[in-house]
Amino acid sequence: MKSKMSLADIVDVVVDNRGKSVPLSDLSNQYLPLIATKNVGASLYPELIDTRPVDKETYDSFFRAHPLPGDILFVNKGKPGTTARVPNPVDFVMAQDMVALRAKPGFDQDYVFALLRSPRTLRMIDNMQVGTMIPHFKKTDFDKLILDVETDLEVQKKIGRLYMTFSNAVEQKSRINDNLLELGSTLWDKYFQFANADKQQSHLMDLGDIVAGGTPSKKNEAFYDGGTIPWITPKDLSNATDTIFINQGETSITEAGLSGSSAKLMPAGTVLFSSRAPIGYVAIANNPLTTNQGFKSIVPYDDSKTYYLYYLLKKLTPHIEAVAGGSTFKEISGSGMKSIEFPKPDDVSMSEFATLIQPMFRLIRENEQEIQRLTELRNVLLSNLLG
Repeated sequence: MKSKMSLADIVDVVVDNRGKSVPLSDLSNQYLPLIATKNVGASLYPELIDTRPVDKETYDSFFRAHPLPGDILFVNKGKPGTTARVPNPVDFVMAQDMVALRAKPGFDQDYVFALLRSPRTLRMIDNMQVGTMIPHFKKTDFDKLILDVETDLEVQKKIGRLYMTFSNAVEQKSRINDNLLELGSTLWDKYFQFANADKQQSHLMDLGDIVAGGTPSKKNEAFYDGGTIPWITPKDLSNATDTIFINQGETSITEAGLSGSSAKLMPAGTVLFSSRAPIGYVAIANNPLTTNQGFKSIVPYDDSKTYYLYYLLKKLTPHIEAVAGGSTFKEISGSGMKSIEFPKPDDVSMSEFATLIQPMFRLIRENEQEIQRLTELRNVLLSNLLG
């Protein structure tokens, strides 16, 4: 049985560091990293990337409170309603613009987490947020967020366990992929050191065709209606930062849209590189697709060089950003991409690297497909169970 209840009815706010600008330490004195709202995303737990250091004295004396394992992080500002769980052990401290929630007696913590992540709840939060430049969901509006809550605690526990079982399976495969990518990066550095300036220089166009994208006119519905050709924008990659292989984006185009624009159909194995807004998103086409003009993609002459190119572009991104033009936002042109130099890889190193990296990326692709399958199944089941 379900009953209408507010978020304030089912959770307590156990940590709120609002208004607390945390003093930072030197990295050498870090006790724990400070996470911000950007570290809370689609993953089960916060991602400890680009954090800031906090020392032991600040940890002990500055914060109002600290979250406990299993608590729910809830973002109030920036991307309101985004949630994550607190791991065990707790490996971070919280900045402002988010709170930690804990289920009240009579409510299951895992169930509450699943409820907060349900599409229906997220739509309600989106409709209630304020602020045009920076969206904000006020903590004082928790009592206005009315949810359909299962009242039977045993049913709550079953739903919560189901959600966490699927989410932990997804998280495990994501961690495997992260480790494989990190190992791949280490292997790349081993075989292809940039530090050797004496080596003969090479250019991206020595390894593949550099292809710019295009946008079919939005005024012509025939270019989009019923389209089946994937058309990728940098926004699609920003929404899939944990994904290496991309199949499609938010929009597809028709054959008429392809022939009536500067968009170009590129094969599977193409390495996509966003050339503006921002520079540096890198992905691999899992099937034939097109992009808008925000890309300078590389179609390898040799399929065995796809993964070399993936890491090469990752390593070259800071240099590409440095030489990019533009006052409002940085953009690297086609000629700019062609002028980028790097030490020429030798054939033996390329062959050995390909032998090692190809099975790793096959597993990454398989894991991404399984993650998508598990996520879709979880969402369908939870949508039916949560309403």
